Amino acid sequence: MKNNNLKSIFTRVMFAAAALALISRFAIGQTWVQQVSGTTNDLNAVYFLNVQTGFVVGNAGTILYTFNGGQAWLSINGVTADDMHDVAFQSATNGLIVGDNGKIFRSTNGGTIWVSVASGTTNNLETVSFGDGGMVYAAGRNGTILRSTNSGVSWSIVTTGTTRFRGSAAKTSTKAWIIGDGGVITASNNSGTSFTPQSSSTGSDLHGIFMLNDLTGYAGGQNSTLLFTINGGTNWASRNSGINQGVNGIYFSNANTGWAAGSNSGVFITLNAGTTWAAETGGLASELKDINFPDINRGWAVGVSGKIIYRAGTLGIIKQSGITPDKFSLSQNYPNPFNPTTNIKFDVAENGFVSMKVFDITGKQVADLVNDNLSIGTYKVDWSANGLSSGIYFYTLKTDKFSETKRMMLIK
Repeated sequence: MKNNNLKSIFTRVMFAAAALALISRFAIGQTWVQQVSGTTNDLNAVYFLNVQTGFVVGNAGTILYTFNGGQAWLSINGVTADDMHDVAFQSATNGLIVGDNGKIFRSTNGGTIWVSVASGTTNNLETVSFGDGGMVYAAGRNGTILRSTNSGVSWSIVTTGTTRFRGSAAKTSTKAWIIGDGGVITASNNSGTSFTPQSSSTGSDLHGIFMLNDLTGYAGGQNSTLLFTINGGTNWASRNSGINQGVNGIYFSNANTGWAAGSNSGVFITLNAGTTWAAETGGLASELKDINFPDINRGWAVGVSGKIIYRAGTLGIIKQSGITPDKFSLSQNYPNPFNPTTNIKFDVAENGFVSMKVFDITGKQVADLVNDNLSIGTYKVDWSANGLSSGIYFYTLKTDKFSETKRMMLIK
């Protein structure tokens, strides 16, 4: 019996080591680079509509936006002087920003103009999340939880109290989760009409939450806390192996691939649904506040003193052969049609820079799959179209001496 136990322990240790090695193989060489924000104010939240268009909000009324993937960040001035804590979009046109003194600002033109909306509270608001069907939830200090049934046009107060709420998530028209200090997690199954506490099994302050769906999600906070649920929060269990600092922001691109932004400049990646995490390069801010990935390869994190960092590496490219191909080539994606993942093979006949981008039927870029110097060989890149609508998409492979475009179909 003792030998069997030792064998079991050894097997688990070897499995964990292999999983961490796999994550490290992808993480090593991934580059987080700093972008010029134009401000030294603390930045609290980031939200990207696609790989080109994104918004950042922060202290002293800071509202930044980019239409070129962060090559230039522009400031929207004159909206407010209050600290802004969160930003979210329901669609390409409808967005909300929340902040101190109960301030809520709404945009209906893609974030160019922001108009004040009455919230019914003067308590600081720190988080906002869209559900389906016009449902929106906002929360903040003094136990304040607000709900809107009309995409943020008008608001009603659901609860007040003493808890400082810091994060929220909503996936459907009926389900929502709010997290806060002291390990508080409270959830609603009735479109925010009422909220019921869930047991987090921790007393650590919780800062960020991400729900993949109504059942599966993650919540993170101080003291390296990262919790995981597969039943909508009925049970939360620790899943933080490899994270050595507080977790402020969480984002998952699919069921397996996710990132956590840390309180001591760290960005951590998982490729196995949070079972193990590995540190990616970074270290450009003393604290990161939020993280967002509009694409499995491209992400942004924001933090104190106006820091914005960008993940410039490519995740998911696998070199299948080092044999020199006769020529450059681009294969049809497989499977096709697909939902929501597919893979694309291509041949590189000469060492050099290679790019592969995905466009929708209107010609707008929706993904940047390859953007690296590659050596000669045959490659495969995996792509997840989570968050995109069914329809025809085009992918283009380009090098200095080759360019080809193919069509694929997403059916959900």
